[in-house]
Amino acid sequence: MRPLPAHILEDRVKYEISPRKDVDSFNPVNIAKVMGGEQDGFAPCTPSAVMEILHHYGIDLTGKRAVIVGRSMVVGRPLAMMMLKENATVTICHTKTKDLKAETTRAEILVAAAGKARMIKKDMVSPGAIVIDVGINFDENGRMCGDVDFEEVKEIAGKITPVPGGVGSVTSTVLAKHVIQACRMLSAKEG
Repeated sequence: MRPLPAHILEDRVKYEISPRKDVDSFNPVNIAKVMGGEQDGFAPCTPSAVMEILHHYGIDLTGKRAVIVGRSMVVGRPLAMMMLKENATVTICHTKTKDLKAETTRAEILVAAAGKARMIKKDMVSPGAIVIDVGINFDENGRMCGDVDFEEVKEIAGKITPVPGGVGSVTSTVLAKHVIQACRMLSAKEG
Protein backbone atom coordinates (compact mmCIF):
# COMPACT_ATOMS: atom_id res chain seq x y z
CA MET A 1 0.00 0.00 0.00
CA ARG A 2 2.85 2.38 0.64
CA PRO A 3 3.91 4.82 -0.49
CA LEU A 4 0.46 6.25 -1.08
CA PRO A 5 -0.17 8.64 -3.98
CA ALA A 6 0.78 12.22 -3.06
CA HIS A 7 -2.82 13.43 -2.94
CA ILE A 8 -3.79 10.91 -0.23
CA LEU A 9 -2.88 11.88 3.34
CA GLU A 10 -1.63 8.78 5.14
CA ASP A 11 -2.22 10.26 8.60
CA ARG A 12 -5.90 10.62 7.77
CA VAL A 13 -6.51 7.41 5.82
CA LYS A 14 -4.88 5.04 8.30
CA TYR A 15 -7.60 5.73 10.87
CA GLU A 16 -10.38 5.06 8.36
CA ILE A 17 -9.47 1.41 7.82
CA SER A 18 -11.16 -0.87 10.33
CA PRO A 19 -8.56 -2.83 12.34
CA ARG A 20 -10.64 -5.98 11.70
CA LYS A 21 -10.21 -5.48 7.94
CA ASP A 22 -6.68 -4.08 8.07
CA VAL A 23 -4.87 -7.08 6.60
CA ASP A 24 -1.51 -5.28 6.22
CA SER A 25 -1.39 -3.44 9.57
CA PHE A 26 -1.98 0.09 8.35
CA ASN A 27 -4.21 1.21 11.23
CA PRO A 28 -2.30 2.30 14.38
CA VAL A 29 -4.38 -0.16 16.44
CA ASN A 30 -2.80 -3.11 14.64
CA ILE A 31 0.69 -1.56 14.77
CA ALA A 32 0.27 -1.13 18.53
CA LYS A 33 -0.70 -4.79 18.82
CA VAL A 34 2.47 -5.81 16.97
CA MET A 35 4.58 -3.56 19.18
CA GLY A 36 2.90 -5.00 22.28
CA GLY A 37 3.40 -8.60 21.15
CA GLU A 38 -0.34 -9.27 20.89
CA GLN A 39 -1.63 -11.94 18.53
CA ASP A 40 -5.18 -10.79 17.78
CA GLY A 41 -4.41 -8.12 15.15
CA PHE A 42 -2.81 -8.29 11.74
CA ALA A 43 0.95 -7.80 11.56
CA PRO A 44 2.36 -6.20 8.39
CA CYS A 45 2.62 -8.78 5.62
CA THR A 46 6.30 -8.34 4.73
CA PRO A 47 7.69 -8.79 8.27
CA SER A 48 5.27 -11.70 8.67
CA ALA A 49 6.73 -13.19 5.48
CA VAL A 50 10.26 -12.91 6.89
CA MET A 51 9.13 -14.75 10.02
CA GLU A 52 7.37 -17.42 7.95
CA ILE A 53 10.56 -18.03 5.98
CA LEU A 54 12.56 -18.41 9.20
CA HIS A 55 9.93 -20.79 10.64
CA HIS A 56 9.74 -22.81 7.41
CA TYR A 57 13.46 -23.52 7.60
CA GLY A 58 13.30 -24.34 11.31
CA ILE A 59 15.46 -21.40 12.38
CA ASP A 60 15.12 -20.85 16.11
CA LEU A 61 15.64 -17.18 16.93
CA THR A 62 16.28 -17.74 20.64
CA GLY A 63 19.49 -15.92 21.56
CA LYS A 64 20.44 -15.25 17.92
CA ARG A 65 21.93 -11.88 16.98
CA ALA A 66 19.61 -10.38 14.37
CA VAL A 67 20.47 -7.17 12.56
CA ILE A 68 17.78 -5.39 10.57
CA VAL A 69 18.96 -2.72 8.15
CA GLY A 70 15.88 -0.54 7.79
CA ARG A 71 13.75 1.26 10.35
CA SER A 72 10.44 1.78 8.59
CA MET A 73 7.07 1.12 10.17
CA VAL A 74 6.36 -1.10 7.17
CA VAL A 75 9.19 -3.60 7.75
CA GLY A 76 12.06 -2.76 10.10
CA ARG A 77 10.36 -1.77 13.34
CA PRO A 78 7.55 -4.34 13.31
CA LEU A 79 9.99 -7.08 12.32
CA ALA A 80 12.23 -6.14 15.25
CA MET A 81 9.27 -6.56 17.62
CA MET A 82 8.33 -9.90 16.06
CA MET A 83 11.90 -11.15 16.41
CA LEU A 84 12.14 -9.90 20.00
CA LYS A 85 8.98 -11.84 20.80
CA GLU A 86 10.85 -14.97 19.70
CA ASN A 87 13.82 -14.09 21.92
CA ALA A 88 16.28 -12.84 19.32
CA THR A 89 18.74 -10.10 20.26
CA VAL A 90 17.83 -7.41 17.74
CA THR A 91 19.75 -4.41 16.44
CA ILE A 92 18.04 -1.96 14.09
CA CYS A 93 20.35 -0.11 11.70
CA HIS A 94 19.74 2.20 8.76
CA THR A 95 21.58 3.98 5.98
CA LYS A 96 22.88 6.60 8.42
CA THR A 97 24.28 4.09 10.93
CA LYS A 98 27.94 4.79 11.66
CA ASP A 99 30.09 1.80 10.75
CA LEU A 100 27.20 -0.24 9.36
CA LYS A 101 29.65 -2.98 8.39
CA ALA A 102 30.65 -3.49 12.05
CA GLU A 103 26.99 -4.05 12.93
CA THR A 104 26.08 -6.30 10.01
CA THR A 105 29.11 -8.57 10.38
CA ARG A 106 27.97 -9.40 13.93
CA ALA A 107 24.64 -10.72 12.67
CA GLU A 108 23.70 -14.37 12.64
CA ILE A 109 20.52 -13.28 10.89
CA LEU A 110 20.77 -10.23 8.63
CA VAL A 111 17.66 -8.63 7.16
CA ALA A 112 18.15 -5.95 4.50
CA ALA A 113 15.17 -3.61 4.21
CA ALA A 114 16.65 -0.16 3.60
CA GLY A 115 15.54 0.37 0.01
CA LYS A 116 19.01 0.86 -1.46
CA ALA A 117 20.03 -1.38 -4.35
CA ARG A 118 22.80 -3.90 -3.58
CA MET A 119 24.05 -1.97 -0.55
CA ILE A 120 24.92 -5.14 1.41
CA LYS A 121 28.20 -6.49 0.07
CA LYS A 122 30.12 -9.66 0.84
CA ASP A 123 32.41 -7.95 3.34
CA MET A 124 29.34 -6.88 5.36
CA VAL A 125 28.19 -10.44 6.07
CA SER A 126 29.65 -12.96 8.48
CA PRO A 127 30.33 -16.45 7.12
CA GLY A 128 27.29 -18.70 7.47
CA ALA A 129 24.86 -15.89 8.29
CA ILE A 130 21.24 -16.14 7.24
CA VAL A 131 20.57 -13.23 4.87
CA ILE A 132 17.03 -12.16 4.09
CA ASP A 133 16.64 -9.52 1.40
CA VAL A 134 13.43 -7.51 1.64
CA GLY A 135 14.50 -4.76 -0.75
CA ILE A 136 12.78 -4.14 -4.06
CA ASN A 137 14.88 -1.88 -6.28
CA PHE A 138 15.74 -1.46 -9.92
CA ASP A 139 19.36 -1.21 -11.01
CA GLU A 140 20.85 1.04 -13.67
CA ASN A 141 19.74 -1.47 -16.35
CA GLY A 142 16.14 -1.50 -15.10
CA ARG A 143 16.42 -4.99 -13.61
CA MET A 144 14.80 -5.75 -10.28
CA CYS A 145 17.28 -6.34 -7.49
CA GLY A 146 17.35 -6.34 -3.72
CA ASP A 147 19.28 -4.50 -1.06
CA VAL A 148 21.81 -7.35 -1.02
CA ASP A 149 24.39 -7.91 -3.74
CA PHE A 150 23.14 -11.47 -4.19
CA GLU A 151 25.93 -12.73 -6.46
CA GLU A 152 28.62 -11.58 -4.00
CA VAL A 153 26.88 -12.53 -0.78
CA LYS A 154 25.64 -15.99 -1.81
CA GLU A 155 29.25 -17.20 -1.64
CA ILE A 156 29.51 -16.46 2.09
CA ALA A 157 25.94 -16.69 3.44
CA GLY A 158 24.64 -19.87 5.02
CA LYS A 159 21.20 -19.18 3.55
CA ILE A 160 20.02 -16.26 1.41
CA THR A 161 16.77 -15.16 -0.20
CA PRO A 162 16.77 -13.90 -3.79
CA VAL A 163 15.07 -10.86 -5.31
CA PRO A 164 12.80 -11.45 -7.11
CA GLY A 165 11.39 -14.77 -5.92
CA GLY A 166 12.06 -14.56 -2.19
CA VAL A 167 10.29 -12.53 0.46
CA GLY A 168 7.94 -10.87 -2.05
CA SER A 169 6.40 -14.20 -3.05
CA VAL A 170 5.80 -15.13 0.58
CA THR A 171 4.41 -11.65 1.31
CA SER A 172 1.67 -12.23 -1.27
CA THR A 173 0.80 -15.52 0.40
CA VAL A 174 0.66 -13.88 3.83
CA LEU A 175 -1.65 -11.20 2.45
CA ALA A 176 -4.01 -13.85 1.08
CA LYS A 177 -3.92 -15.67 4.43
CA HIS A 178 -4.77 -12.44 6.28
CA VAL A 179 -7.69 -11.76 3.93
CA ILE A 180 -9.09 -15.22 4.63
CA GLN A 181 -8.62 -14.73 8.40
CA ALA A 182 -10.38 -11.35 8.25
CA CYS A 183 -13.29 -12.85 6.30
CA ARG A 184 -13.64 -15.67 8.83
CA MET A 185 -13.53 -13.26 11.78
CA LEU A 186 -16.09 -10.94 10.21
CA SER A 187 -18.36 -13.87 9.23
CA ALA A 188 -18.20 -15.30 12.76
CA LYS A 189 -19.26 -11.94 14.24
CA GLU A 190 -22.20 -11.69 11.80
CA GLY A 191 -23.33 -15.30 12.21
